Amino acid sequence: MTDSQPTDLRAAARELHDAGLCVLPIKTDGTKRPAVSWMDYKVERTTPEQHDGWFGGDRPRGIAVVYGKVSSNVELIEFEGVAIREGLLDEATEIMEAAGPQIAEAWRTILNGWVTESPSGGRHYRVRVEGGDVPGNTKLASRLAREDEYTEADRQRLRERPNTRIVQVLVETRGEGGYGLVEPSGGTVHATGRPYVRLAGGPSTIPVLDADTMAAIRDHCRMLDQLPQPEAPRTAPRPAQPRQDGTLRPGDDFEDRAPWEEILHGEFTPVVTRGQTTYWRREGKAHGFSATTGHADDRDRLYVFSTSTVFEAEVPYSKFGAYALLNHGGDHKAAARELARQGYGSRPLTTVGAPRTAPVPAPAQPDADEAPDDDQEEQEPQDEDKSEGFDYAATFGLPATVRTPYDYRVTSRGVEVLSTSGESWMRVTFAPLVVTATFEDPEGDQYVELSWVDRSLAGRPRRISRIVSRETAKRGRKLIETLGSAGLPAVEGDARAVEKWLAEFEAANFGRIPSEQLARWLGWQDDGTFVSSPEDGIKVDTPFEEQRGPARAHARKGTLDDWRATVAQLEGFPVPRVAVAAALAAPLLKPLGLNSFTLDISSRSTKGKTTALQVALSVWADPSEHASAMSNWRTTLYAIEKRLNLVRGLVTVFDETMAVTDDTLIDEVLYQLPMNHGKARSGGAFGNMLPWETILLSSGERPALSFTTSQGAAARILGTTIAPFGDGGGAVAAAAREGVLANHGHAGPEFIQYILSGLAQPNGREALKQRHRTLVDEFRGSGDMTNRRAPMVAVLALAETLACGRGLLPYEPLAFDVWRGLFTAHNPTDNRPDMALDVLREYVAGHAHELFTATRKAMNEKPPYAGWLGVLGTDKETGAAEVALLPERVRKILAEADYSLDAVVGSWIDAGYLKTLKSQRPAHLVPRRFDGARAKCLAFTPEGMPFGDQDEAA
Repeated sequence: MTDSQPTDLRAAARELHDAGLCVLPIKTDGTKRPAVSWMDYKVERTTPEQHDGWFGGDRPRGIAVVYGKVSSNVELIEFEGVAIREGLLDEATEIMEAAGPQIAEAWRTILNGWVTESPSGGRHYRVRVEGGDVPGNTKLASRLAREDEYTEADRQRLRERPNTRIVQVLVETRGEGGYGLVEPSGGTVHATGRPYVRLAGGPSTIPVLDADTMAAIRDHCRMLDQLPQPEAPRTAPRPAQPRQDGTLRPGDDFEDRAPWEEILHGEFTPVVTRGQTTYWRREGKAHGFSATTGHADDRDRLYVFSTSTVFEAEVPYSKFGAYALLNHGGDHKAAARELARQGYGSRPLTTVGAPRTAPVPAPAQPDADEAPDDDQEEQEPQDEDKSEGFDYAATFGLPATVRTPYDYRVTSRGVEVLSTSGESWMRVTFAPLVVTATFEDPEGDQYVELSWVDRSLAGRPRRISRIVSRETAKRGRKLIETLGSAGLPAVEGDARAVEKWLAEFEAANFGRIPSEQLARWLGWQDDGTFVSSPEDGIKVDTPFEEQRGPARAHARKGTLDDWRATVAQLEGFPVPRVAVAAALAAPLLKPLGLNSFTLDISSRSTKGKTTALQVALSVWADPSEHASAMSNWRTTLYAIEKRLNLVRGLVTVFDETMAVTDDTLIDEVLYQLPMNHGKARSGGAFGNMLPWETILLSSGERPALSFTTSQGAAARILGTTIAPFGDGGGAVAAAAREGVLANHGHAGPEFIQYILSGLAQPNGREALKQRHRTLVDEFRGSGDMTNRRAPMVAVLALAETLACGRGLLPYEPLAFDVWRGLFTAHNPTDNRPDMALDVLREYVAGHAHELFTATRKAMNEKPPYAGWLGVLGTDKETGAAEVALLPERVRKILAEADYSLDAVVGSWIDAGYLKTLKSQRPAHLVPRRFDGARAKCLAFTPEGMPFGDQDEAA
């Protein structure tokens, strides 16, 4: 059944969106490229409102679908028009039918799903993949283009480089990060002027296949490939010249005489033969095909699609290469000796014909991000013997003027240096390795970016770049040790040659190699500049791999105006506003000379805690879950230290305290954070005392303070248990979250520019400090805790005031009374000392018989079974009853109620609940005599442990 094809683009967009697909507008100039910047839409689905803007009115446009995760894991299989005309769709169907009922049924489901005919006569089939990721765009089958298929551009390429291969793609996919045009696109959208036409089904009839079945479908489509593939060096013996006596080597003789059935016995079983191609199934597999032989025209080779065998997938093997792998672990010399022992070899060469021409190298796959241009693509083989004129521009993006130093040559095999005799070339590296940039950080330390070509991924070359200090680059062994795990193509034995090559290359290209400024972290730099994002035009290279994702997440999206419109909705919600103020306050810590501290938001779930943190984080970075700027407490202490080490004046976010696996982790972080550096590690190892400067935003159902046993921790933390969006703010929270996901990274950089301009004024820093001091005085109170918190509350209030005055925040600053209500010494998150004291009071009231008194002494009462709890005496100054308790009994009583004596005793002292003696160490343990003994006790004041008069107690 075929769904009716919409003729209106807006209706088509609505149909596609309702099916869970991400829609794009397409230009009408025949290029098939998007009409908008679409990188964000690889991860974020477009909206009906955007569709109305793109496809409304009479604006001529095409329409396309972005495939992959953003479109509910939908993938496109495309048979090009030339493949249809050459019967490859029918051939594919025959292969699927022969592969067994499971593959055959899946293929029939695809053919009967949503099918589109392209303007070139091709077929587009869509599949929704379950239980796995959709791979990127993939060429499944190709062949060399015929001369009559060459375009004029192809002919020009051949005139410039005769060895270029022009490839005709036959079957390919559009997957993660790719897109494809759909009906009713037509007119000038395609170069032919013909439309896309629906042949069957529609977006609502896309079939669903599991990831394993879909992988098998792709593998079977690869069996249609007709492109000559070279054998990888690991699968073939080194090419050798024919013997002068005209006889065959054992391997060559084996190639001509040995049948595949004998070579592959026990590994594969032949299933069916069509023409010259035999389809094989690996042992233990019930359906489908795993490999082919006889498919290539130039040589009979084994091509394995399965990754569940000893063979490398998608790499052709000769008979000799397959034999050597199966019987000798890939040792071709050992295999040749054994074949010679079996009688292979020694036949005259003329009896089997002339040697075959070496195959042409295979084409490289284009990036998944590239838009489809046309049905053909070109590829230029690397010239293995090219000794000069290496293309540094194409390979490494260096200027065209970069040259190779004298006595060196660079080829696809690597770097070589001329021997001292001048008669031979000696290897330096196993792949091209060069300096692609030099850097200097604000401290004046120098770094170099080294780049090399890596072919470890199934033979597909890729560029790898790493930044190291110049000191490391000049010490070959240290360089190889540092970058060995990243795949540096050199061994320790060549260390001196490598360091000399890099020095020669840089010296020969002085002034040609780009030189840039380098930042090793985000925020304040040592020269007084501020780096908000890697997008600021300064190269950011973090010292730890784990920091790269969070650094990249500090990026801009949307507009500042739309962000301001989003946060305007927060006007009536103080808690998320305080979080935003904290994000803006982070860069003020350095000029004000304040230490890092924590802002903790705790309340029961579904009250918008995470959304409040996301809004705050959007000041500087992408707050979405797929970005790395939002962190979680489910991690390790060292990982947290490395995350904090990324910033010097930006906010850091850790969500969900209840996810922590060890309560002591939060305790250690809260203790270490105000010190502005991590823990000291033995030996001064890398990662020792990592520095930072930040305001840590934390959230969870449980207050962060409840995890700590540190005395005075409450003075280093601002906490609130007020629900960020209250009981009726769900709609505002949802709108705020959607708004900051679409618009972020603008307010922070704008704010810091305002701060920098103010600091640059005469006495600018002192003026900023004076404003802060005024606010500190405003927030001081009668209690010690309130006074110790006042500088932290003041910097938040100052940041909000400055941002409101600048117009960055579209509301009036919070009133001082609101700040006082949120953060005072009696804040709900700090009531642990009072709650712990209540526990102790209840216990004492129920166990008064365990208190030693003068009356019990006179009556010669024996101690209770658990021992004396303490002593009930008389305060000499006031005459009131005094309760003095043994500290170990108190510690045990509190521990059973999940409280720590060490965590609350400081607050008891501050509140005047305990008596102290300056002559004692510690001062709060005062001596008391009872039952003929003298012991140090916690002596409570009447406010701390009211007990009536002594007679009443007795």
